[in-house]
Amino acid sequence: MTLILFVVMLSHEEILSIYEAGPEAVISVIQRLETIIEEQAIRISELEERVKVLEARLNQNSCNSSRPPSTDFFVKEKSNPKTGI
Repeated sequence: MTLILFVVMLSHEEILSIYEAGPEAVISVIQRLETIIEEQAIRISELEERVKVLEARLNQNSCNSSRPPSTDFFVKEKSNPKTGI
């Protein structure tokens, strides 16, 4: 899905102009903004699901999946116990 960024920046004067155009103009702008909000909410939901899937994949390692140890990331080396002196 292509990311489409909607930026709605109305100046004070533009808002007053819409207001002065009458109720239908105000309703039209509000409906357009509601559509944008709904589209962005859907996109946010999709991105949250994608993050969840990617985090789950990132948290997999050879101990909790069928992946071989060679695919583990950030493997801590086992420290050898110090011998007594």
